[in-house]
Amino acid sequence: MRSIPHPVRSPGLVLACLLACAMGCAMSDMEAPFIHGGWADTFCTVDQDCGDPALFFCNTALSRCEPSCRTDLDCSVMRRGEVNAIAACESQALGCRCDASRCVPALCTGDSDCEDGELCRDGACGPPPPSSTVAACRVVPERIIAPVGTTLRFEAWMSDVTGQPFVPRNGLAWSAVSARVKGGGTGSGATFTLESAGAEVEAVEARLGNVTCRARVTVLPPHTASGQVRVVVTDALTGYPVEGASVVVADALGGATARESTDALGVAVLVARSDSTVSVFHPDFGYLTVANYDMSGTRDLRLPLRRNPADRVGGVRARFIHLSPVGVGGALSLGMAGLSVPGLLSESASAQVQGSDRDVDLTLRGVTRQFQLPASVWVNGLGVLPPESVDVPGISGVCDTALADGTDPETATRSGTCGTRTAWALTAQVPSGELPAGMMDPGADPLLLLARVLPQSGRFSSAVQRDVRFPLHAPIEGKIPPSGPLTSLDFQQVPLAFPFVVRVPPLPRFRDSYLSRALVVGSVTAPGQGTVPLGLGAAVNANPVDPNTDTQPLLSSPGLVRVRMAPAHHGLEGQAYRLVAVASSGALGGEEPVGLATSAVMTPLDAPHFDPEGTTPVTLADAFLGIPEGAHYNPDASPWHGLLPREWRMDTSLLGATIVRATFTNVAGRRWTVWADSRRSVTGVRLPLPPSGLEDRTFQGDTEGSRASLSVEALNVAMSEGRSTNLSTLAESGGMAPELLASSVRAASTLNYGRPQVTWLAPAEGASLARGATVRVRVDGFQVGTDAGNGDEGGVLLTVRDGGPACDLSVVLGDVATRSGEVALSLPPACSGMEVTLVASLVDGLGLPLRPAVSAARTVRVP
Repeated sequence: MRSIPHPVRSPGLVLACLLACAMGCAMSDMEAPFIHGGWADTFCTVDQDCGDPALFFCNTALSRCEPSCRTDLDCSVMRRGEVNAIAACESQALGCRCDASRCVPALCTGDSDCEDGELCRDGACGPPPPSSTVAACRVVPERIIAPVGTTLRFEAWMSDVTGQPFVPRNGLAWSAVSARVKGGGTGSGATFTLESAGAEVEAVEARLGNVTCRARVTVLPPHTASGQVRVVVTDALTGYPVEGASVVVADALGGATARESTDALGVAVLVARSDSTVSVFHPDFGYLTVANYDMSGTRDLRLPLRRNPADRVGGVRARFIHLSPVGVGGALSLGMAGLSVPGLLSESASAQVQGSDRDVDLTLRGVTRQFQLPASVWVNGLGVLPPESVDVPGISGVCDTALADGTDPETATRSGTCGTRTAWALTAQVPSGELPAGMMDPGADPLLLLARVLPQSGRFSSAVQRDVRFPLHAPIEGKIPPSGPLTSLDFQQVPLAFPFVVRVPPLPRFRDSYLSRALVVGSVTAPGQGTVPLGLGAAVNANPVDPNTDTQPLLSSPGLVRVRMAPAHHGLEGQAYRLVAVASSGALGGEEPVGLATSAVMTPLDAPHFDPEGTTPVTLADAFLGIPEGAHYNPDASPWHGLLPREWRMDTSLLGATIVRATFTNVAGRRWTVWADSRRSVTGVRLPLPPSGLEDRTFQGDTEGSRASLSVEALNVAMSEGRSTNLSTLAESGGMAPELLASSVRAASTLNYGRPQVTWLAPAEGASLARGATVRVRVDGFQVGTDAGNGDEGGVLLTVRDGGPACDLSVVLGDVATRSGEVALSLPPACSGMEVTLVASLVDGLGLPLRPAVSAARTVRVP
């Protein structure tokens, strides 16, 4: 009987491992461009059997000669001659590139790469489609509520008579169709200014031929009343007003000085005569607090709320089509699917991005290994039968067609029961005979494998389907939610044809070391729909562990990371490219583990370029931010360790950030996000009590009354002209909205503090122990130790009860933990009893219990 190793429990890294294996093998015959005659297809055992080694090599896996190259010129008829010409390279104007010693068709990244009169669509140059095929369009954003003087940019999505995306080169005209706004122009988007106040009206129009679409605008009058603050509350993902939200103005002590509910326009006006903390509460949305708002500003805030992530579930079922056939022996085929994510990834729950996990057993050369993969990953081969489709979760937003149950689009949009996003996938396929056996080793580091093999990644493709619509439903405990609509993704739509090199900044330190790994993701943002990944790169920091990622094969120095990327395609042409480099202290993917630290740098990219040797590395404009350590919150009604009741505080002076935000998440996944200026976070903010009838999300919501989980994110936010901005200006400008925030954040770092917990590891309940035995507990969300300068918070106090006189009420303190958070404690040598209760409690540096208390009990026998 074969043995099955323990499953791997890191979805992000497992996926990287599988993709790395697929990317690490040479291309097979199904990817090779067609060759006329010459040495192609000749039987061989070594390269010398194939004639000119500059033009051919021996594919020993297939025992046949195949074309090769060293430079782009080797792919052209000028170098190969008519006999050995590559038809795929001569049939298109862009010719071929020499990519990892293979001739592959070159792709375009924009219209400027093509001949006059041609457009770049789906990576290829061709004639523009006739404008007469356009059937529909949609303006983004579709709905705006903002004050007079606000300047806004609108974009338009076009589609043809078949519902497929249509991206015009020109001819799209913009105009103001109401005196409320001023502006216009031509192109994919245009900028307008709100001129005069008034109720909602169609005000902005986009036109292409006879097809038009419009955006609706509500213009608020200027806010001029002294001693008051106006707050406009909207749904962050739709722009609709949020009626009935409670807006609370609180003083420096956290006491409410004014409270009002928003009206049908999402507006509330409150008295506020000095710098105040402004909070918004609504049961269906995440709470939001703007700490220490500067009343010397406009006193006119635009605050977007995001829906509770766990209150609605749904998405699509993705099916992969046009899978290439393979020869005898089969292949491993992989597809990682997703729906575009609006705003920063940290603002979405993991269940909204990749869904639940499932176990998959892969068998290669007699070895079986169990992997745990997200439900959105499609696998075929190596003993796995492919599912007809995979579930891809989505995030609510705007919809423009009725749902299957007849719900009209506006009602569905207002209630958060629908969404429109871009479906995407990264795919790979490789014959099983070419897979390396190392992929099945339990101890293999998948990210290291990915980093090493990235240059030979000709098997990786990108698939995109724009404007995918789906419903969302309230989850029912114990029941599977209804399946979403089926959407098809072409398995090999566009290759990741642009290899280049990125120089990542020095990695920041976290606790006693530097961050251990880095990912670089290339993407575009679909306005109104979110970020779509088009490629990636990977690096580790292991040998040596220092500020730089390890030197990758064939690159000159540490800190350089190879990236593979596809051009924008299938309706995303013309959208701005962006690179995001993410450094982390551990595995990325799945539920964010407690203690995980990440730091990311974001930078615009003109376009992906073909530079496999890294002759001109892409340099990121900003440095990684430091990890936001040292945050503290006192949920108690009494002062505790220098913190006033309900005070959150941290010192961000060394982070390099402009804004910091703390997010509390309770057991139901509902959040309370507190925003603060970095320079003022050290003075702290006292949180007001939520209005009567609303839960306090700084608590877990369990019967024990324990703390909620906490994560802290530091942000370096800059205006479009590159100037840093403060929190008050960001809130006044509407810059906290997901798309605007994502476009203005230059760098971000996050630390998941979790919540203080202690869990028994050994012994089991009811076990029999020897006198003086050692017991073990695990501590999460709490730093065990005695060095307050390193952020240590205290220790574990073991209290023994219900035993004999030698152990009753005796205590043992443990203040040393392993890297995994385990703490070992020894029972008193003379303690015995048939029902001895062991209580492990978390205590502060003075040995006093935390508030609220955190403990776990276990009953054992000590003969």
